[in-house]
Amino acid sequence: MATSKTANATSPSDATPRRAGAAPAAKSAGAPRQARSAAEGATGRAPSTRASAGDASTGQRTRGGWESVGTSAARRDRQDTAGTSRGERTRLALIEAARRVFERDGYFEARVQDIVKEAGVAHGTFYTYFSSKRDMLTEITAEFGELVEAAVSRDTSSDPDDRYGVLKTSNERYLNVYKQNHAVMALIEHLATFDPDLHTVRLNRRRYHVSRVAATISRWQDEGLADPDIDPKTTAGALVSMLSNFSYWWFVGGDDYDWDSAAETLTTIWARAVGLAPTKQLGIVKNRLTVQDAARIKKAVEIKKAR
Repeated sequence: MATSKTANATSPSDATPRRAGAAPAAKSAGAPRQARSAAEGATGRAPSTRASAGDASTGQRTRGGWESVGTSAARRDRQDTAGTSRGERTRLALIEAARRVFERDGYFEARVQDIVKEAGVAHGTFYTYFSSKRDMLTEITAEFGELVEAAVSRDTSSDPDDRYGVLKTSNERYLNVYKQNHAVMALIEHLATFDPDLHTVRLNRRRYHVSRVAATISRWQDEGLADPDIDPKTTAGALVSMLSNFSYWWFVGGDDYDWDSAAETLTTIWARAVGLAPTKQLGIVKNRLTVQDAARIKKAVEIKKAR
C-alpha cells in the first residue's frame, strides 16, 4: 500500500532510550538512525487496531490511535518500561516540543533554545538526550514512519476474504495519518531532497513498504486472486508511489478532494492494477472486474501451475 504511499510506504530501526542523566551516545551530530532493510518483515505484520471508547486493550498506541506493531511496538514497550522515570518523560516532552517548533518556525529557523523553552526545561537538558536538532529530526522522522507502519498493518477484526475492504481500510488509515502529520511530512520531504542521510532513511523505508506490498501481490497470484502476468515488485512500487504522492499533493501541495471519493478511487485503481479477482464479499461490481476477467486469471494460474 501506500507509501510513498504509498507510503507504500511506506523502516528505520529504533534507538534504545537513554536513562535520565546518562551521557549521549557517541555519534556524529546529525547522524541518522539506520533504516530497516527492505526484506525485514516482508512476510507479514502484527495486527493493528484503532483505539475506541471503552477499549479494554492495554497495548501501547500511537499518536494516530493505532496499536503499535513491529519496531513501533518494541520501541513503545521500552518507553512503557521506562515511562515512569522523570528522564524518559523529559525526553518525550523534548521530542513533542521539537515537533511543534519545527512545524511552527521551520527546521532551519528553529533553535535549540526555542525547543527547550517550548518543553519547559533547561537548555543543558537538551544535550542529555540529543546531540543536535538534526538528531531530534531523526527521532521525529522515525515516529512518522512508525505511525504509517501501524496504520497500514492489517486489522485482524476485518474479514480477510474481503480484500477490497481490507485495501480500502488500509488506504484510509494511511491518508488519515498523512493528514494529521502533513506539516512534519512536508518538512521531511523538503529536507530529504538535499540531506543524503535523511534521503537514505526515507528510501529504505519506502523499499520496506514496496517489499511488503509485493509479497502480498505474490501471495494473491499464488492463490489465483491476482493477475499472474504482472511483476509484483514493479506494481508494488507504482502503487506505493501513487498513494504517497497523491497524499503529498492533497495535504501539503494544495490539491482538494472529497474524502470518500478519494479513498474509493484510490482503492479501485489499486485493485484494477493487480487484477484482484472477485470474492464472495467483494463482488463483481465492487472491484469492477468482469466474469471474463476472473475466468482469464483463473485459467492463467492453472496453466502456470501445470508447467
